[in-house]
Amino acid sequence: MNITGNANQKVYIFYYDESEHSRKINQKTIQAGNYSNNFISVIIGYANERKNDIEQGFNNFKDKFQSRLVNNEFKSTSMKMKNGFASINKHNISFLNDFLDLIDEDILLYFSVLNKIEYVTNQIFKDYESNLLIDMDNLRYSISKSVSLYKPQNVIEAIYNDGDIVGELKKFYKERIKANNSNIILKEKENSMFNDLIVILDDCNKDFKVDWEYRISFDGFKKYLDENGIIKYQLILDKEGNENEDSKTLVSARKMNIKNVCEDDSKNHVGIQIADMLVGIISKFIKKLDDGLVYKNIKEATSKNLLPTEWFCINKDQLVLYKKMHKIITQLNNSWFKSYSGIYADNFIQFVSLLNYFDSYENFQDYREIGLEMHPERYNTLVCTNLEHYFFNMSSKLPINPITEDDGIYYNQRGAICYLDWTKHDYLEIPSTESGKVYNVLSVGFFGNMEQPNITVENNDQIECYLLPLELLNWTIYCVSLANMSMNIFPSKVKFGVINNQYYAEII
Repeated sequence: MNITGNANQKVYIFYYDESEHSRKINQKTIQAGNYSNNFISVIIGYANERKNDIEQGFNNFKDKFQSRLVNNEFKSTSMKMKNGFASINKHNISFLNDFLDLIDEDILLYFSVLNKIEYVTNQIFKDYESNLLIDMDNLRYSISKSVSLYKPQNVIEAIYNDGDIVGELKKFYKERIKANNSNIILKEKENSMFNDLIVILDDCNKDFKVDWEYRISFDGFKKYLDENGIIKYQLILDKEGNENEDSKTLVSARKMNIKNVCEDDSKNHVGIQIADMLVGIISKFIKKLDDGLVYKNIKEATSKNLLPTEWFCINKDQLVLYKKMHKIITQLNNSWFKSYSGIYADNFIQFVSLLNYFDSYENFQDYREIGLEMHPERYNTLVCTNLEHYFFNMSSKLPINPITEDDGIYYNQRGAICYLDWTKHDYLEIPSTESGKVYNVLSVGFFGNMEQPNITVENNDQIECYLLPLELLNWTIYCVSLANMSMNIFPSKVKFGVINNQYYAEII
């Protein structure tokens, strides 16, 4: 396989594996005891020049734990994590401790956590867009969360038996509203949301087809490559299905324009074996966290639900494992697109919050000073705070992308040069006349914490970013608020001028 690019660029080799894929999702698979709400994929990679050292380190690890090998590979199924790292024994602690030590700054990591019910929800509303009255992202999130959390059998049967999904959803929400009335203080917001969903479902598309595919996880990986400027690479997938037939995963990767991708038996690639171990650990955590926080029956659904205290009965060595896992997932070679999820990301947030919670204790002595019964409450508070922050960001329709800067310069989404030190920008030229001047405005926004309004304009085929006078701050806030509600008014012609010694802006 030829890998093209600049001769001075590093060549990277990436390896892919996945977990909880449910090749054929039907009523039987979703009702199975080992069914997971999420499809999880992991891609690890390293520069070609580090390949021999990294793979030799893993082979030394295999030699040390030969007794755990099955057909010369490790299987994460041998580790039981009912209550996270609190459930593993001394031998597994040693095994995981050495494995996590293998993943250092020379190894790049990308992983995705994608909710399966959200995928179905997306099919129902695939042709619907947000407007001033309806936020479709919030709607998809709410349906995905409620079905994942309560697992209503009538809805699940409709999804996987070609039933009336919309009708069963409405029936489910009406039943939940009635049940929630027994604790309306706790469930007031949920009832309001369910009432809104019933109204929206009355007018939704009932003609859709549910067909699971794997493309979305490669969408995130493509963004990861672009963000990190990786051009010369090869991606090797764990071979699945018939030997002489391209797998669905390979076809999906190619559809997402992933270059230099192939598949092979994991036995031939240490990188796939590392990815397999890591995706197994992540998926077990997310699955068991979901099991620990899901309502066991309909009566529990009107009360507060905390993670069982067994999750927090850890020893010093188990706390060390949590800290190592935290470093790998949230700190090592960190990138904006290192992790990727759909709109409904609660299970992923619960997982990262757990790692953050344990890592927040400097040492085991500090951890022990907190009473065991307090840990679930504190963890719950952290999760709620993180979910609230996530939901706020999700409600914002303004695009959020990482800034890649060079010597204090970056490009905004309209392609204009911007300075991290925004005081270097010139002010937009506005004549001190009522007749004003018309500009082709591409976007407006702010520098800092809404402290300095700016504007991006196209002038003589040049796209440039300028500062606006503070007198136009309220106008800028208004425009941004409309964009935040999916009411995009730009690009537009805008006339700027001065009336009675006051700046004005008029969209024409």
